Amino acid sequence: MWAKTEKEKIAGIPSARKKVIYIWEYYKLWIIGIVFVLWFGTFAYHQYTTVLHDYWCYMIFANTYADLGDHSKLWEDYTEYAGFDLNEKAVVFNASSYFDYLKGVTGNSYFEAFVAFADSGTLDGITMGTESLAALGETGRLMDLESEACASIAAKYSDRFVYCDAVREDGETVHAAVGIDISDSRLVTEYEGYAEPCALGIAALSDNVESVELFLDFILTEDDSRLVRSE
Repeated sequence: MWAKTEKEKIAGIPSARKKVIYIWEYYKLWIIGIVFVLWFGTFAYHQYTTVLHDYWCYMIFANTYADLGDHSKLWEDYTEYAGFDLNEKAVVFNASSYFDYLKGVTGNSYFEAFVAFADSGTLDGITMGTESLAALGETGRLMDLESEACASIAAKYSDRFVYCDAVREDGETVHAAVGIDISDSRLVTEYEGYAEPCALGIAALSDNVESVELFLDFILTEDDSRLVRSE
């Protein structure tokens, strides 16, 4: 009813100039709000499509209090080892995430962030306690390491695989390899990332499996001469 009345009122204004003045005077806040929403939506979409996915590798180190984040020694050593051009794309190490799927994650903002990163294809890999990672794998958000995409990883590290009963997108439950045991890796012994048995999983939608494989090679090597990867 209100909209019809306003439409009739505007239609009765004699000149286009006066109509514009009337609309601006009474609806300028609405107009400004709509313009802002359109601008912000365009900006957010641009950020999402050009920045959030512009990574060589995006890793989450969950449930650790060690210094494993961006520009830590681990980050610097790995980026040097991998030979990434950081002017082209970024390497992100997120070490500020705390959730345990075994203990429940309802209302846990860190788990919600994990889901957002995983479901958008941003996340590449995640580390946490072995049992916690196996439980997380049941959500279907970790890649099956026996799939074709992980053939190279399986050839080197299948003896370290961690399994769980994971639910696939079609609803079928399968016994799948969802993690690699890294309890004896340099992440633990040198960088002191975890005091408990731990494992690494690859996000199901990751486009950077090779970068995660490089990270595995880096932390599982025992030969210091391999710190700089040969081409």
